[in-house]
Amino acid sequence: MIMDETRLALQILSPEKCFFDGDVDEIVFFTPEGSIGIMDGHSPMIAAVSEGIVEIFTDGDSRIAAVGQGFCEIDYHKAMFYLDTAEWAEDIDVARAKEALERANLRIHNIQSRQDYLRTQASISRALVRLKAAESGSGRHHH
Repeated sequence: MIMDETRLALQILSPEKCFFDGDVDEIVFFTPEGSIGIMDGHSPMIAAVSEGIVEIFTDGDSRIAAVGQGFCEIDYHKAMFYLDTAEWAEDIDVARAKEALERANLRIHNIQSRQDYLRTQASISRALVRLKAAESGSGRHHH
């Protein structure tokens, strides 16, 4: 396999599937410390990935995905992301995400246990991330 010198080999894995596998110019994602952009030649590191939006740049084009938590391993020419969920912005069912958000918002008002509360908070934040990704992903890329 011949590596393109200026490209980063990116793999994004979730439990269900290999979500992305290809060469990219840059990937931008969130860590608990803030947003990071990784390009080819980045020094090796391991980082936590926060739930939120990931943006992948290739040939002046960008794609947006909503992702759950996980971690990534970066090497000079390769980045591996291990995430609990990942979906492309354009595949997000906005109506379903809005419904999930409304359901969770209603649920949070009559919650008994701390565990239910945390689970509901997680549902809310996941729905918000999906809506934000769908919003920023719409009308921005060309196929």
